[in-house]
This record gives sequence, structure tokens and C-alpha cells, in this order.
Amino acid sequence: MKKTVMTAGGFVVLGLLCYVGASNGQTQPPSANPQPAATQAAPRTRIALINLTFVIKNYEKYKHFQDEIKQLVGPFQKRESDLRQALENLKVDAGKAAGQPQGPQKEELERRYKDIQRQQEDLKADATMTLNKRSDEAMRIIFTDVCDAAQRYASSHDIELVLHYNDTFDRTEYLSAQNIARKLNSGALMPLIFMEQRLDISNDILGQLNYAMRSAAVPGGGTQPAPAPGGR
Repeated sequence: MKKTVMTAGGFVVLGLLCYVGASNGQTQPPSANPQPAATQAAPRTRIALINLTFVIKNYEKYKHFQDEIKQLVGPFQKRESDLRQALENLKVDAGKAAGQPQGPQKEELERRYKDIQRQQEDLKADATMTLNKRSDEAMRIIFTDVCDAAQRYASSHDIELVLHYNDTFDRTEYLSAQNIARKLNSGALMPLIFMEQRLDISNDILGQLNYAMRSAAVPGGGTQPAPAPGGR
């Protein structure tokens, strides 16, 4: 688009010069030694890659989120353990009452058993809803952080296109049957091999994310973190 606009502008300027020259009655003779036209620079596009899995899993905010999830899960696990133990106690009581004739005691045991099962189902539904909601919120925040960091990095390093991919740096995992099958079933245009390692800016983005997080956590008057990684 820029080239089109500049070319169009050039025609406008050229037309004005011709118009001014003609109106003044001045005609420039052709040069005896015409200068060669300037060679235009070959068009180029700078591309960078981000290993999204690597960046997110090593982002300190994601690690904090994992700890938060464990804290959220704790009370649900404790409640589930208590209900499971209550069911085991009821089974023991039911075994003791097995040789007795049907009566109020067996009916009460059955009622309590069904009630505990309903509590387990409600607990599972509540835990799933709570954890999914928090997980969705956290991943949205983390993904936005990564996108914003990539945008800043691309702007400051004259990068025009940033592509993401998901892979492991561990060679054993990289050559595992599961990872190979995932690559075969994944979408097109995903990096397989790239010879110029500088294309991959995953570590730069990760460094900026963790630096920004540590900077935000430094209290007033505290020691500032090391300078943010930036240049290559």
C-alpha cells in the first residue's frame, strides 16, 4: 500500500513539475549523460516464531496460577474425602444390619447413602464450574500477556509477522510417537525445521513477561530486578 501511495504521489509531483515548466515556456533538453535509475531494494518480510507452549509453561504468572488452582482444589478434595469415608462407614453399618429383618434402620441407611451420593455429585459439579471459570480467566489473561509482549517485541525489532507453534525442546519427547502423531494431525504451515534460530523469539518474550511480573511485585524502595532482556 505504501509503495502504491508513493508511486501515485510521484506521478502527481511529476505532473505538477511538467505543468509548471510548460506554463513558464521552459523546456529542459534531454541530458547527454542520463543517470541510471536507482535500484529498488528487494522487498522483504521479517518473520519471527514463538513456541507458545514453552512460553506459557515457563511464564511465572502461569506457575502462580498452578499454585492457585491447587489451593482451590484442596477444599473440594477434603470434602470429597469426607463424603467417601461417610459412604464407607454406611457400608459397614449396612453389613451389620444385613442379617436383620427389613426395618426403619435399613431404610435410614439407604436414605443416607443416596443423600451422600447426591452431595458427591453436587460437589463435583461445583468444583468443575469453579475451576473451569478460574482457569478460563487465567488463561485469557496469560494469553493476552503473551500477545501484548509479542506485539511490543515485534514493533521494537521491525518484525512484520509473528507465527506461533507448540512443541517440546526435550529430544526424547520431540521424537516420541505421541508428538509425531500430533504433528501429523496438526494444521498446516507449522514450523518443522528452521535454520535461522534467531527467528524464534520465545526466550525473549518469556524474559520480558517474567521481568514485567517481577517488576510489578517489587515494593517501593526495594531492589529493582535486572534489566529486561531485549536485543539480540
